[in-house]
Amino acid sequence: MESNRPSILRPAMTYGLIIALVVIIFAVLVWILGLEGAKWMQWINYAAYFGVLYFCLKNWRDHYNGGYIRYGQALSAGILFMFFASVIYAFYNVIYLKWIDPTAVGRMLDIMEEEYYKRGFTEEQVSAAMSFAAKLRGPGMQFFSVIIGTTFVGVILSLIVSIFIRKEGDPYQRAMSEIENPEKE
Repeated sequence: MESNRPSILRPAMTYGLIIALVVIIFAVLVWILGLEGAKWMQWINYAAYFGVLYFCLKNWRDHYNGGYIRYGQALSAGILFMFFASVIYAFYNVIYLKWIDPTAVGRMLDIMEEEYYKRGFTEEQVSAAMSFAAKLRGPGMQFFSVIIGTTFVGVILSLIVSIFIRKEGDPYQRAMSEIENPEKE
């Protein structure tokens, strides 16, 4: 039994690239404007992810799935799109931290340490947290943590976006088309 449904791999890579480019452009703007530590920028970043993921899933639904998609299909496609975006963004992140702005990790660690003290952590707790964070400074760990973190955000966002993207066709019409055009075995 053959399926005439197109593979999702090529569109997933394309949409992953689109998502990654938008996020990279956003990251460059944040860096240029010096807004790296601003908490409200995180929310704008999530909104950008949400908007681009919505656009990509809707576009995939309309152009590759004939305008219809079930919740599970949208969810898995969104996670795949975000996985490919995370790999591309991880490469950008390593380049950024290694060659463009090698002091960025140090600044992020300083911000983390300051936040720990503001939250009332003891000296020992801050020291333990900072020593753990220092282990994650290397480019390899940064690469994999970006992939894991961005994919995790992609799972959460895909759970939400898929609610709005799903559009199931008429089951009667689908059943009738299967009866009228039986698949060859």
